[in-house]
Amino acid sequence: MSEKVLFVAGIGEVQFVRKARSKRLRIAVKPSGEVFVSIPWLFSFSRGEAFLEEKRDWVIRTQLKLEKLGHKKLLLQAGTLFSSRNYIYQLLPGKTDQVQVHFRHEEKSVAIVYPPMASLQQPEIQAKIKLKIEGVLLYEAKRYLPVRTRELANQLGYTFKAVTIKNNKTNWGSCSSLKNINLNLHLMRLPDRMIDYIIVHELVHTKIPNHGPDFKETLKRYFPDAAELDKVLKKFRPELF
Repeated sequence: MSEKVLFVAGIGEVQFVRKARSKRLRIAVKPSGEVFVSIPWLFSFSRGEAFLEEKRDWVIRTQLKLEKLGHKKLLLQAGTLFSSRNYIYQLLPGKTDQVQVHFRHEEKSVAIVYPPMASLQQPEIQAKIKLKIEGVLLYEAKRYLPVRTRELANQLGYTFKAVTIKNNKTNWGSCSSLKNINLNLHLMRLPDRMIDYIIVHELVHTKIPNHGPDFKETLKRYFPDAAELDKVLKKFRPELF
């Protein structure tokens, strides 16, 4: 894989990525407005730049739409937020002068506590709360995902080099050509079977780097209902907020 970053007038910074797995030119605009252009390995970067120019109007419209949606995002409110694999996450006012994390292991819950006089309308408070939540999810993910990946790899006969936990906004996992697996910390919000499905998906990529017929048949051996699981997965988002 090789990368190139350019500043494109009217669009901003654009990351061009040439990948062996890419079959066609593709543009992705992230919720943040960032733009990524995926280029097949045999294509030049200049071809990717030309493709972006063809789609310029669509990219700008999409960025504007996402910007408007971003302003409409719901603020995190006091009360129960969601459940992860190990904990119920709650947002509560407490006797503190800063945002803190309180684990309640017996209750299998974690409380994100904020100063009682603080306004949850403040972007600064919201950002601190989100940072704490992602920190706890990272803690959960690092304790579980590498161990579970090794277990599944041993059971199914796969090898990999390392597992890295990331806070990706657009994907649940990835596998490099060097057999390094990246897993999203937000996997901890999914049911166990969905977590296994994504891990096995990446393990299969250590042998089959594309999503062709061989890959699909191999994955289907382990998960006969893979097509249905893909539909279920679309109901979840890697980005919680």
